[in-house]
Amino acid sequence: MKNYWGGYPEGNEKLLRMLTRDGKWLRWEGEKEDPNDPSTKPKAGCKDQVEEALMAALHSTNVVVLLGSGASFSAKNDSGPNAPSMWHLWQAVKNGCGEAAFNDIAKTVIGHVPADGEENIEALLSLCKMSIELLEVRAEKDATFPDVARLEQLKEFVATAEREILAQVGFVRSATELPAHTGFLRKFARRSPEKPRVKLFTTNYDLCIEMAGLRLGVVLIDGFSHSAEQRFNRDYFDHDIVRRAASSSKADYLDGVFHLYKLHGSVDWRRRSNEVVIRSVDAPGDDRKPVLIYPRSSKYQEAFESPYLDMFTALQAALREPDTTLIVSGFGFADDHISAPIWSAIETNLSIRLVLCDTCFVPHSRGDHEPELPLEQEEQEIPLDLGRQKQHQKRLARLVQQGDTRITMLNGRFEDLADALPMISGKTDRQLLQDRLEKLREGDGA
Repeated sequence: MKNYWGGYPEGNEKLLRMLTRDGKWLRWEGEKEDPNDPSTKPKAGCKDQVEEALMAALHSTNVVVLLGSGASFSAKNDSGPNAPSMWHLWQAVKNGCGEAAFNDIAKTVIGHVPADGEENIEALLSLCKMSIELLEVRAEKDATFPDVARLEQLKEFVATAEREILAQVGFVRSATELPAHTGFLRKFARRSPEKPRVKLFTTNYDLCIEMAGLRLGVVLIDGFSHSAEQRFNRDYFDHDIVRRAASSSKADYLDGVFHLYKLHGSVDWRRRSNEVVIRSVDAPGDDRKPVLIYPRSSKYQEAFESPYLDMFTALQAALREPDTTLIVSGFGFADDHISAPIWSAIETNLSIRLVLCDTCFVPHSRGDHEPELPLEQEEQEIPLDLGRQKQHQKRLARLVQQGDTRITMLNGRFEDLADALPMISGKTDRQLLQDRLEKLREGDGA
């Protein structure tokens, strides 16, 4: 099978489709009447409606963004690794353990070695952790516990798996191409600094947002101190960045400031033995343990530990604010501890608006011999298939069909959404200076 998106390596707003009240995924461009067939009538596309929804999002009092793993797939390295999928993590763990040892563990906890297409690293690690917990309970009560070797084997496997996952998600380099992330941040950076800061939430461990922010010169308030050793403290989210001239007592809010919340941790977070979380890329050790919620079923329980609890508390509070737009991209609603607060906000916050963008709503695989059509020849409308969706996605789609105008559901990639976001007209003097300096650096090859 061929992937539909393979023919479009760059973000393109025209690839977006919007779900209509009639249960159809409407194409971006309208369909013109056929001059050779007088019975045909022109059909509108979703372009105007999507642009209106995105412009309203940019100007909302409160903007909350949630990016899942799908957003990181837009990052590209010319050579070397890119954002890993669950399949890539499965292969990395298999290679790190050795195929024979890996298959032995799979047979022990699953009962068989999953066939191609059935690989699920999250399910495998979940079963391993449950097996470890059960064996530890037995070992504690039984002085002659016979399965000590098996218990140690499982522990070693989980440690190896976590080490390989950490290596895979640290793919962002100084030369990594991040056009979607930089474009997305650039458009929101032009919001009025008098409005509440845009809150960026992500389930990703990688540094795509941080690197894009560095290149743009925007400020990311992420809960860490500005000291030599950066330490996490949720109180830092209450801080802001202002500019104050020496000759004046007036303080002006700096533009281009975002709040960044990494719900599942980050590749550059380490927890010291005294429980202090610092920013560090040092190799993991007893005094430098990675701060990540690894893919397994215990994610919900782990989310109640610090610093994750601080992040989830902030998400729930943000979704309760009036006149809030939530933009979700690349998140498949597989994590109930995140999906549930979103649904709760839809049920209780009448002034919330949701813009949901993902590639999972419309089939995007073609037969190997099926021709690729130009965009203007793609079907104008594609029927909604609820059987493909997860529970919360089905509920949201049904609300759209029932006429809930708060929800805009889009089929497309994060880079397509970033391309479709309108640019707020007008720039501050500092933004104009930043653009000029950026052009100079590009011209000098810096």
